[in-house]
Amino acid sequence: MKEHIFLPKPVFPRHVCFPDFIGGYSDFPKHYVNREYRTKDINLDHCYNLHLVLEGKGFLDTGTTRYELTRGQGFLYGPGLRQTYYSDLDDPWSIRWIHFYGIRLEELLNGKGVDEPWLFQCSNFPVVTALMDRLLELGRGYQVEDEHSVAATLYELLTRLQSAASQINVSLNHTSERIREAGNYIRSHSNEHITLDHAAGIAGYSTTYFSRKFSQTFGISFPEFLMESRLLHAKQLLATTNLSIKQITLETGFSQSSYFIRCFKTQENVTPMQFRMMHNHSL
Repeated sequence: MKEHIFLPKPVFPRHVCFPDFIGGYSDFPKHYVNREYRTKDINLDHCYNLHLVLEGKGFLDTGTTRYELTRGQGFLYGPGLRQTYYSDLDDPWSIRWIHFYGIRLEELLNGKGVDEPWLFQCSNFPVVTALMDRLLELGRGYQVEDEHSVAATLYELLTRLQSAASQINVSLNHTSERIREAGNYIRSHSNEHITLDHAAGIAGYSTTYFSRKFSQTFGISFPEFLMESRLLHAKQLLATTNLSIKQITLETGFSQSSYFIRCFKTQENVTPMQFRMMHNHSL
């Protein structure tokens, strides 16, 4: 069995995730894939590649290690990675795959697959396979009105894998982990004076390397991430407290109220006071 389903681009442009190509193989012992780094083959320069093994056996080769994969296991490649995987000749695998893209998937997936393939053991296998089958069912008879169901099904599948799958391979690249730790620090200390040098020091990298990897990991630059963190904190305070604009300015790391108001309106298209009136009804 060979099944290939290509999906059109969604009408709504800001889905967290959406499949580009889904399908599956069974009883195909000659299945062999070898893609070079930064390949543009079937949009894999910007799509993730997720595979799940339903039956049989196959292998993934990283160039230094060959991993055997069986029922309930799978792998995830991030965009542009070198990819080598293939079926066992004597016990060919039955697999399902999803090539997908979205908005800031590095955060959703906690960096999995970005620098190297993520190989996993799926503890909630029946649930995940049911979601994959549902996605294939929607893809076979895809209609425009199915768009949101497709996006929601893929999102549930990815979050369930995140919460219940355990890693098989030992990570050899800790770059993304360090960058995410720096990002978490920025989120929780956004009211403080945080510079690029400071954030890079937390991750243990030069500012140039950190800045590049930070943008790759989160999809936005360090200054944009810091501004986003401060404005998220400001929105929370506006919606849940009666603090004055001046107090919120200081609480969120801005030096002047006028600058805070200007940044807030640029981001939200309303002033802080207008935002408060819309969201702070009970105070």
